[in-house]
Amino acid sequence: MNTPAPIYPSALKKGDTIGVIAPSSFYDVTQTQAAVEFLKNNGFNVVFHPQTKLKHGQWAGTPEQKVDALHEYFKNPDIKAIICLVGGNGAIHMLDKIDYNLIQQNPKIFIGYSDITILLNAISMQTGLITFHGPTLSRLDRTDPIYLEQMINVVTGQTSSLDVENDSLCEGPLYGGNLSVMQALIGTPYTPDLNKAILMLEDTNDHLSRYDRMVAHMKQAGWLKNLSGIILGEFIKTQDNPERPYGFTMEEIITNLTPNTPILKNIPVGHGEKLCTLPIGANISLKNNKLSFKPLS
Repeated sequence: MNTPAPIYPSALKKGDTIGVIAPSSFYDVTQTQAAVEFLKNNGFNVVFHPQTKLKHGQWAGTPEQKVDALHEYFKNPDIKAIICLVGGNGAIHMLDKIDYNLIQQNPKIFIGYSDITILLNAISMQTGLITFHGPTLSRLDRTDPIYLEQMINVVTGQTSSLDVENDSLCEGPLYGGNLSVMQALIGTPYTPDLNKAILMLEDTNDHLSRYDRMVAHMKQAGWLKNLSGIILGEFIKTQDNPERPYGFTMEEIITNLTPNTPILKNIPVGHGEKLCTLPIGANISLKNNKLSFKPLS
């Protein structure tokens, strides 16, 4: 399908309400008190959808219950932005149940990372809505304050750039996020158009050999043949066989599979404390150690 024209959601203002849903795993909402206080101290109201307290196996409710929560908060005009509670597992089961026309007609900020990667990219691809790869509510109290401030500045339209330690020259629409989750989009109707795009990849707690297979699958599926660049985020808690090491670093794995594609390192994206907020589906450019994009208004 053709990618719809970009839709930029409205910037948040003081007094706006942020709604919390849980599209992936369940999480104890009582553990988010510090995160809620952070958002309130920045001038926002915070409300939790009742779905955030549900449990269905490891998930926060059934796929249908998750989709209902998503729809309700996109339809609700009092909710100006949606932040996901936590990552984990299970968001992929929502994709064929979502009313993308409803989202397109009610654009608003939608933010998360990790397992939420699948929703960020599918929603952007299906609707044109610019979504945001950034901290979940559960991650706010474990994110470097520099990037918490950057997140607030992004969603309020006060910033349109991020200083990075990378002097590459690159431009294109941004897609991606968690590597293993992005791989799951291959062959589905929710695959983003990666022609001349910048593909962002990060992950955690898996083996180098499996990461290699995931990226190789992307190459075999044609995802890597015409990229403008690859953002190589953090791969923390990476595992290997000490008795028989795989023999390649993540950078070498990417370089071996995409020898002619610029690799953009030192971008603060991953499951650690360095997690900036970036617009999925939006055109971004990297020049003179600055990552730039259109601000919200």
